[in-house]
Amino acid sequence: MSVFKSGEQLPGWCEVTGFEFIELSGRPLPLPIETEKKRLLVTRGSCRLASGKKAQVLYEGQFWDMDVANGPFIADAGDETAQIILFSGRWGTELGGCGVFRVSPSDIIDTQGDPVSYLKSTNFDSHYHDCDEYWVIIEGAGTVVVGSHSFEVEAGDCIAIGMGHHHDLPLVRDHVKGAYFETTLEGKKRFGHLWEHKHGPADVRPERV
Repeated sequence: MSVFKSGEQLPGWCEVTGFEFIELSGRPLPLPIETEKKRLLVTRGSCRLASGKKAQVLYEGQFWDMDVANGPFIADAGDETAQIILFSGRWGTELGGCGVFRVSPSDIIDTQGDPVSYLKSTNFDSHYHDCDEYWVIIEGAGTVVVGSHSFEVEAGDCIAIGMGHHHDLPLVRDHVKGAYFETTLEGKKRFGHLWEHKHGPADVRPERV
């Protein structure tokens, strides 16, 4: 697993090559498309995204894929404020999920995910995917576990998680709000959280760490 800040280089195996937080307020903001693909995810408030062909209002947790052919794009929060994340990269066409998640300390410990040997104080499940996944911590801090490794993360961190690697958010300090982006589905191309006790052994890509 790898942890990065905006502007830092991600490993070569990553389909996401960059990300940035953008605060919207007051005036429309042009969004240039310099890379092969970009995905806009609203992480707070609402955003009107307009192009030469159409306009769409997006709310927290909703996203839009932008490419050169449909640009240029302009983002606008109107009289309110909003926050968005722009992901850049080279992902495929069959993708997993994308949105916003929240994790808080809990006395109710998850029993749906795969069993773990480490301390947990959240109701988050240990799981794997048939794709790579990227978490961006928006608020809060905590401990992320991927395989046999654990990492302390905080707001502004991006965690790159390779396909098949079990991952978890077992400990949080206060509340954590994050964004997730599951990129190109591979192998059996199963969608969502997968558990070995239900879905069988993970298809681990060991080089993606």
